[in-house]
Amino acid sequence: MAPLSAAEKQRRYRARRDVDHERRQQYLNKEKERWRKDIDEGRKKKVSDLSEREKRAVRKKWRERKRKLRKNDRARTTFQQNVVGKRNARQGRRRLQNNIEELKALLEREKRKKEKYKKRCQRLAGGKKSPRSKVDALLRNQRVNNTIRKRLLLQELIIEDIRNKYRNTKKEREKQIIAKATTGKIIKKYRLQRAAQATLGFSKKRCHRPDARLMTYERKKNNRLPAECKQKVKAFFLRDDVSRMTTGRKQTVTQKKKKKQKRLLTDTIKNLHQKFLSENEHQVSYSCFCTLRPFWVVVPTEADRETCQCKTHENLQFMANTLYSQGLSATKNLEEMVDATMCDPKSKLCAYGECKDCVYSTHTMLRAPENTEIALTKWSLEDNAKVNDGEESGKRSTITVKKNVVTTEDELVSEFHDRLFRFRRHIFNIRWQYGAYRQLRVNLRSNECLLHVDFSENYSCKYSQEIQSVHFGGSHQQATLHTGVLYTAAEQSPVTFCSISPSRRHDPPAIWAHLDPVLDMVRERYPLINRLHVFSDGPATQYKQKGNFYLISKEPFKKGFKDISWNFFEASHGKGAPDGVGGTLKRSADQIVRHGGDIPNAEAMLHQLRSAGTSVELFFVGEGDVERKVQEMMEVPPLVPVKGTMKIHQIISFSPGTIKYRDITCLCQADKGVLDCACYGIKEVSLGEEASLQCTEEPSRPEAIMKENIGQWCIVKYDGEPYPGIILEVEEDVRVKCMHKNGINKFYWPGPREDISWYRDDQIVCLMKEPQALNKRSVQLEKEVWKFLENLGCWSDK
Repeated sequence: MAPLSAAEKQRRYRARRDVDHERRQQYLNKEKERWRKDIDEGRKKKVSDLSEREKRAVRKKWRERKRKLRKNDRARTTFQQNVVGKRNARQGRRRLQNNIEELKALLEREKRKKEKYKKRCQRLAGGKKSPRSKVDALLRNQRVNNTIRKRLLLQELIIEDIRNKYRNTKKEREKQIIAKATTGKIIKKYRLQRAAQATLGFSKKRCHRPDARLMTYERKKNNRLPAECKQKVKAFFLRDDVSRMTTGRKQTVTQKKKKKQKRLLTDTIKNLHQKFLSENEHQVSYSCFCTLRPFWVVVPTEADRETCQCKTHENLQFMANTLYSQGLSATKNLEEMVDATMCDPKSKLCAYGECKDCVYSTHTMLRAPENTEIALTKWSLEDNAKVNDGEESGKRSTITVKKNVVTTEDELVSEFHDRLFRFRRHIFNIRWQYGAYRQLRVNLRSNECLLHVDFSENYSCKYSQEIQSVHFGGSHQQATLHTGVLYTAAEQSPVTFCSISPSRRHDPPAIWAHLDPVLDMVRERYPLINRLHVFSDGPATQYKQKGNFYLISKEPFKKGFKDISWNFFEASHGKGAPDGVGGTLKRSADQIVRHGGDIPNAEAMLHQLRSAGTSVELFFVGEGDVERKVQEMMEVPPLVPVKGTMKIHQIISFSPGTIKYRDITCLCQADKGVLDCACYGIKEVSLGEEASLQCTEEPSRPEAIMKENIGQWCIVKYDGEPYPGIILEVEEDVRVKCMHKNGINKFYWPGPREDISWYRDDQIVCLMKEPQALNKRSVQLEKEVWKFLENLGCWSDK
């Protein structure tokens, strides 16, 4: 044991002393005597004898002593509380643990009791017996040989197996198969159907109809909509103005092993639903409309980035979005705005601004525009200077860029109303041409056929394995694909075709070199067909130009056709079935390359696709075939452009060298075989040598004003007066900054506000060089141009 400290010894001594009452009293008396002695001798003072300073010192000691005492008391109390709290917690946990153990024991007893009574109940009810127990119960008190016992046991085993399989299967068809296999004519013959029903666990219906055919139970579909209406909805989704065909090789959708080229919706399903209801009498709910959408017609996503948008649509949509975000317009749906500004959206007079009632109608704004600046996004043309080694090379080009410009609300509203007025014609032409295409395709006569053609993007030929110099170099050849679809009245399904050529030309001679084998195929397969209808898009470098107009009036008659009509979709809205044909062929070619095949050139591509068993009719057009067409075209005298070429949407020819044309397609008498009805101001013009000789005095101007003419000078005819100006922008119309007249053959730039406006293509009289300056302000036209204008009589005497 460790020795005690002095403090511990003193504490124990005091404890023993205080226990004895007499000893404690003696100690206290002794201490009291000592205190009095100290007072008498002056070693200690009473409080009353202390000075103020000594009193403060004494009080300080008292306070310090009291503070220590309280601290010791709190520590002693806290310690006791902790001890008591822990003890109570231990007791509580012990008590709860005991309760848990008691409840577990009670639960176990109840479980055993439950199992006991459950087993007793099963014994009283007889319970489920095994096949052997059933045989033993059946043969109780019976003496039979082992063969009979085994037969009975086999019977019970088969019955038990059939019952279990029937009970555990979840498919109705499997239940029908089990019932059909185990209940037949023999059971019916011996009248054991009821016994089989009770033994095997089948329903009465299954046992009494053993020879019935297997039935498939499907969810009952809602048949309130007639089949004709459902077909109309599906056909509506497949229209080219509702959904556009994709051209990508990977843009496909597969469902139930059925692979289709993807079609992208051109608008929201809600807007398309409203459009369908306005065009049809059937009342189809929105949910049913969505359900009837074909699986390959999908809503475009971010991955389906649009790269062939219409500039007219996009710029006007940017304006509509800005007006809507600024609270100036109640909607941003362009078609809704256009329809609201016309008396009849289906009338050409209203769409072309020739109706007196709605020519000045505009879209109503929610509030008056202010002169505050706002940001606007638009696609615009910019002059780009080519730079070599940090210096300009002198060559310039025009590029299209998307940029943000700053304008004011009143300027934006003014320009929007101007563009919306011209947008009427654009949207009307889109609807009308697609409608004419559908009408013609449905109402084809026995002597007519319809071709829908388009150039697909050139295919870059490739090898399955390539060395580095081939892969990164310029060794890859390209194949031109001219795709199309043939519709006839004789066949229900259309015929898809594609002509493949190593020539990269897409001009009119190349077009008819590609069409030659197609027309030969039509004449061979369908000898009764003598009228040709063609639909295509309208690029001015390919289909819609004077060279193609001339060949339209010549080539079909060489093949034995009596007449032809060539129709154009609205600009930038010509996507259709031929684009899907091109995507399918390119995807098949890529698959051949992935599986080890080589496609080095156009001819190899043709052979590989034919070997792959494609259903598309394939033709090969060599470079020699194209060059022969080019040589034939070069022998033709210079052709005269047809005025208003970009506005033409239908070309008709009944005799070589002559065509009739109009702004929109008309088929009002097509069922009677008449194509050149007098509707919509049809015009006639002769092409070829005679027409060229008659028009040698006309000035040189392009067949149509194109984007390449931006920045050039031209003459605009307005109110019978000629005005020189500079071409700023070209869409369907031409935007020109014009000068004002200042005398005879004198013109000047107005100020401070420039005269910039949109003019029709036929209002552009001719192109010219920059006028000569007379002084610091005025200019004059060249004599040749002025004389030409005098001969035309382009002005009034003012």
